[in-house]
Amino acid sequence: MHEQLAFLRQPPHTSSLPLACSFESESGQVELNYWPAKRGCESPPEHLTLFILGNPGLLGYYPPFLTHLHSLLPPSHAILATSHIGHSTIIPGPKEPFDLPLQLESKIELVQSLRKYLDDWSSENGKIGGNPKLSLMGHSVGAWLSCEVMKSLNTSSNPVEWPVQSGYLLFPTLGWISNTWNGWTLWPIFHRPFKPLLPLLSPLVRPILPYTSLPPTSISLVNSPEIIRHVLHLSRSEMDLIRDLDIEWYRSQNVQDQRGGLFGIWAKGNLDGWVGKDGPLVQDALGGEEGDRVRVLDGVPHAFCLTQENSELVAEVVANWINPSSSHEPLDSPTTHPKEPLGADIMPM
Repeated sequence: MHEQLAFLRQPPHTSSLPLACSFESESGQVELNYWPAKRGCESPPEHLTLFILGNPGLLGYYPPFLTHLHSLLPPSHAILATSHIGHSTIIPGPKEPFDLPLQLESKIELVQSLRKYLDDWSSENGKIGGNPKLSLMGHSVGAWLSCEVMKSLNTSSNPVEWPVQSGYLLFPTLGWISNTWNGWTLWPIFHRPFKPLLPLLSPLVRPILPYTSLPPTSISLVNSPEIIRHVLHLSRSEMDLIRDLDIEWYRSQNVQDQRGGLFGIWAKGNLDGWVGKDGPLVQDALGGEEGDRVRVLDGVPHAFCLTQENSELVAEVVANWINPSSSHEPLDSPTTHPKEPLGADIMPM
C-alpha cells in the first residue's frame, strides 16, 4: 500500500482538524488537509471526497467551507483537500512553475493512488465488493481539473465501474476563460511586462498590509514572491488552455444514478467575472435548474470561500448532493451579500 497515504488512517481529533499532510508525486510534493471520518478509522471511509482548490491554491482559504461540509456529512465520510504544486507556504515549490498540464498530471497521480489505497484497505479488512466511493470536488480551475481527471480515469461505458463516482463543480471555469470579464480586465498581469514584475513588488507592499482588510491567507500570498510567481504562471496557462468545451462529455455526466456524474453551483447574474458563456452551456447539459444537478445561487460570488455565510451556504448545497437522504435543507441565498475583504476578486480563485 502507498505509505504516503497512511494519514488516511489517523483517527479524528476535532480540536486539531484539519490534519496537515502532504503527497509526493513524480512531479513534486503537494500540501494536503484531511478531515477523517468521524466514526473512526478502523476501516476505510465509505465515501472520500477529494477537493481540488482554485488558483491561488492556498489551503488557508477553505477550512470554513470544508469544516462545515464535514460536519454535515455522515460519520463514515471523509474529505481531503489538495493544493497545487508550488502553491504552499510550508512546502518549497519547484524551481520552474508548473503549467496547467503538469498540475493535471499530479492530480491524476494522486487520484489513482487514493483509489488503489482505498481499495487495498477495503480488501485488507475482508470486505468484498462495494469498495469506498471516491468523488472529486473543485472550485474554479479546480473544477476544470476535476473534470479532466474524470475524463482520463472514467473510461468505462458503465458508470458503476468508474473509479471516480461523481464530481461537484463550484463556480467552475470550464471554457474560454480568457474571454470572461476578469480575463479581459486582468489581461495585463498575465503578460509581460507586468507578469515578471509583480513578484518583485512583494517587498514594497508589505509595509501597507497591516492597514488592509486582506484575509490572513492573502497576506501570506502577498508576502511570498515565489508563490506569486507560481500563481501567475498557472493563471497564464489557464488563459491559454481553458477554451473549447467538450459539451457531449458534460451531457454524458447527467446519468440516471443520482449519486454519480456531475453536479454544479454557479453564481446568478454578474457576480462571477471568471465564468462566461460556458456556464449556461454546461448548466443546460446537466439538465438545467429544473433538474437536481444544477444550483444557481443569488448573492454568492465566485470567491465564496472568503466569508463564513457563503461558505456554509455552498457546503449545505454540496452536502445534500453527497447525501440526498439527509433531512437537512440548504440555506437560502443571502438577500444581501456580506462585505468581502479587499482583493477578493484579484485572482481566479
